[in-house]
Amino acid sequence: DPGLSVLAWTTTPWTLPSNLALCANPSFTYAEIRDIASGKRYLILAARLSQLYPKDASKHYEFLGNHTAASLANRRYSPIFPFLAPSFHPGAEGEGGAFRIVLDDYVGADAGTGFVHMAPGFGEDDYRVCVAQKVVGKEDPRTCPVDKEGRFTEVIGEGLAGRRVKECDKDIIKLVKEAGRLVQSKTVMHSYPFCWRSETPLIYRTVPSWFVDVERIKDRLLANNAQTEWIPAFVKEK
Repeated sequence: DPGLSVLAWTTTPWTLPSNLALCANPSFTYAEIRDIASGKRYLILAARLSQLYPKDASKHYEFLGNHTAASLANRRYSPIFPFLAPSFHPGAEGEGGAFRIVLDDYVGADAGTGFVHMAPGFGEDDYRVCVAQKVVGKEDPRTCPVDKEGRFTEVIGEGLAGRRVKECDKDIIKLVKEAGRLVQSKTVMHSYPFCWRSETPLIYRTVPSWFVDVERIKDRLLANNAQTEWIPAFVKEK
């Protein structure tokens, strides 16, 4: 339905160019409404209409019907930014892939719109859900178009490549607005991780990692430890 839009929210605009899915809660029922001022149709959790209309909500929209989360699962949508679209084929209906609505219990009703934007390269839940729902694979570097310096790679266009991601928030919001996809923008006070050394903001980002199966070599480790002279000696028994 090209005339119907899903209202999703985020507190990290810099992750929007890396969006690959939208997440809904399987136990929620979502309202389809028509905004009286614009005539546009939206999907939103009914309990979160106050997010969109803080005052006199009923005067600003027309209720059109309800949709269960199950009925929305795997529905495709048009991504806001085209940067990752060439690399992530949406797939046929019901076959997984990117740019569709997925379901997970972690989506709450206490904030936002009942739909959560998902960028699996930059969030623990985003990654977990997108892997489980076969949006992406476990080790897919394409999900993270940000380098180790915290700058967008050349995959991201619109003058964002090479810039630090947190410095791009306002420009990304502007791009979303110019595309006619911005419904609301405001400042929200919330906790955020900072580096304890430099007192600068941190970002979540997937990085390559490897692990050793210690159980398979435990006996050899103990044998070699017995032949090693430790200084101080008590370290040997730790």
